[in-house]
Amino acid sequence: MIPGRPRTVAAAGLAAAALLLQGCATATPAVYGPIGPEVPYGYKDRPNTDGGHTVLVVMAGHATAAELRVFFERRAAELCPAGIDRTNVFRVQANEYYADAPYVQGSAGVGSRSRVGVELEGYVYCKPVPEGPPPPAAAG
Repeated sequence: MIPGRPRTVAAAGLAAAALLLQGCATATPAVYGPIGPEVPYGYKDRPNTDGGHTVLVVMAGHATAAELRVFFERRAAELCPAGIDRTNVFRVQANEYYADAPYVQGSAGVGSRSRVGVELEGYVYCKPVPEGPPPPAAAG
């Protein structure tokens, strides 16, 4: 048997396990809820003067456009108890961080770019709440 081989195999196994655990920790699904001082991801909305609402959804960089849209539609349904009349998504943005490398390889600079967040913003317009029958008159 080669001396030191079991330690090398054990070290490689531990390194692989650590990478797998790190991958699982960074790819956690976003939790649906309002954005706050301690919560950077979720939704935020405000009413508009025309009767609609502006809804902003912010998620971590690994989120897909479909996941953003699910959060947007869910918040729209909460804002519109009688149903959604129409929506208009006007902005989808990926926020990136660029780390410039302090060295040059060949004649080109080297750096790396990573997504740190994605945002979706749009308008939500609700159907009017139907009026029910008038309350019965009091007998007396």
